[in-house]
Amino acid sequence: MRRGVLMSMVHKDAANLPLWKASTRYEKPPPLCGCLQADSSYIVPKGKYVAALVKGSEGEDNWILAEVVSFNSTTGKYDVDDIDSEEGRERHILSKKRVIALPLYKADPILQKECLYPVMTTIMALYPQTTCFYKGVIHSLPKDSEDHYQILFEDTSYPDGYSPPLKVAQRYVIPFLE
Repeated sequence: MRRGVLMSMVHKDAANLPLWKASTRYEKPPPLCGCLQADSSYIVPKGKYVAALVKGSEGEDNWILAEVVSFNSTTGKYDVDDIDSEEGRERHILSKKRVIALPLYKADPILQKECLYPVMTTIMALYPQTTCFYKGVIHSLPKDSEDHYQILFEDTSYPDGYSPPLKVAQRYVIPFLE
């Protein structure tokens, strides 16, 4: 798949993420709405995108955007495909702890502030125009349901150790795991 087509697909996936709206004033947002995580028993369905911690070609760990192919309940492992593999699909078999479910709903920044990561929270986010997740901090929150987070990515090439603020959709901002 050509790079431009892949980036367009990633952008559309974020744009098509539904906005969660409560049907009553007392209804609580569901797991995977904004920053709310699913419980440990949650199994990401086939065909959904996840952040997956895989070994790179030089043995280093990388968080990538991947698609769930299957989950084996006997072994507790996912089969995922790297969506950016140049040789077609690159399959990885990963334990649940190496897979993070992406949000299924956007949070409304006006009505569900509790579903947004607070400013200066350390997170991982999809670096713009890539399919890799990198460590960063929340610089500013989305102002409305169509807006994005502003993320400061760790980058030693800058004097303060962080990139300038870059926009990242709610879909691609996930908790930082040590």
